Amino acid sequence: MKSSIQQIGFVYNAQLPEAIELCNSLIKDLKLSDSSWSSSAELLVEKEKEFSHTSLIIVLGGDGTILRTLRVLAFHKIPMLSINLGRVGFMSELEVSSARTGIKKYMNVEDSEHWLDERMMIDAAVFHENDEKYAETFALNEIVISRGQNARLLHVEAIVDNAKLTTYRADGVLASTATGSTGYAMAAGGPIITPRSESMVLLPIAGHMCLDTGLVLSGESKIRLNILNDAQAFISGDGFAIDESLQPGDYVLINQSACKASFVRFGSKEAFYSTLTSRLGILDRS
Repeated sequence: MKSSIQQIGFVYNAQLPEAIELCNSLIKDLKLSDSSWSSSAELLVEKEKEFSHTSLIIVLGGDGTILRTLRVLAFHKIPMLSINLGRVGFMSELEVSSARTGIKKYMNVEDSEHWLDERMMIDAAVFHENDEKYAETFALNEIVISRGQNARLLHVEAIVDNAKLTTYRADGVLASTATGSTGYAMAAGGPIITPRSESMVLLPIAGHMCLDTGLVLSGESKIRLNILNDAQAFISGDGFAIDESLQPGDYVLINQSACKASFVRFGSKEAFYSTLTSRLGILDRS
């Protein structure tokens, strides 16, 4: 088997015994003991010294495991090949039954017909009213500003490309990528966007007497969200929250990230459309 692979990293969801078992089995069956390393997603940061000579990360878990892996991997430009052990698996390429065949196909340079699916990510920087930046995060799916445990609506002024759009009165506001449009954004009533599009969606969560329709923006747009009232608010990227709460006068700047998430694919570039309804659990009666 001819291959230009340096080393393969295996990242698994430690909460799933079957993920750990499959990881060990793949390393053994594919004879990768001397050219691989493995880690739980939670402890991946401890393996950063291996990244410079790692050419592929195999993720064993669901979409949540991929997002957790990206918290460490995003800045290292290493493609991921994901084996779905979760529920929906929108970002996964392989099922458990096809894992060995898929990895072998990738490793065999002469036979491999894989391609890299690069997905846009977004950055968020958080500032105090005096323009002092005090936090930042990033996301493959979405940046969310949400209220805390109190029941008060957030008042968030949205400015897009230096033009005031509206003031949202809602439980929260989210900015989603095209990849994230099938996640939280869809649950909040947003549109589904092909993941190969470099677009963003801006929409409120449970908006009240405000613009409650999702707005599709260019990936080059700059979003500013101003916190206007003293309802407790928090910000998160892909569900990973920043500890410090947002205060009145604080603002968040959201824009396209220089980082991209890279996924190994074997199927057609149109597979998103042919599998969309089945992944969402929608019965096609045609």
